[in-house]
Amino acid sequence: MKKLLIITTLTLLAATGCSHLDSLFRKDILMEQVIIEKDKIDRTENPAMQMLLRQELGKKIIVLDDITVKDVTVSNNIDYDFCAIADLTVDGKKVECFIYSKNVNTISKLEKNKSRIHVEGDFGRFFTTLDNYYTKIEIIEAKIKILEEKN
Repeated sequence: MKKLLIITTLTLLAATGCSHLDSLFRKDILMEQVIIEKDKIDRTENPAMQMLLRQELGKKIIVLDDITVKDVTVSNNIDYDFCAIADLTVDGKKVECFIYSKNVNTISKLEKNKSRIHVEGDFGRFFTTLDNYYTKIEIIEAKIKILEEKN
């Protein structure tokens, strides 16, 4: 009976822990490096190579440190309920980040133009609209840590 309990416990740990264990082996990437990768993708004419470059970017953890939340909205991404939005400037280029997390408790504590956060998450996609932003980026499966608030 003990053997069965041990085997069951190990199986459950393996099944639930694998998605968290992969983050131990993935490299972090800062937004400056993400923009360099985006420029490389944009310069590439071969769509298959573009896809491979985006997949490679998806293997890294995007880190945003000490950014201010611009807004919290209902999500346009079907997998999430809410979205935190933040603006960054990288080498003079404005970037709008759409940060998706399933941790509704943390998102509920965010305040527009006041909350400062640290984010680690997966690359979702780039998209561009006709506005003043160089690009917009989706960060999914985000872990959001609230820092001290601005006064």
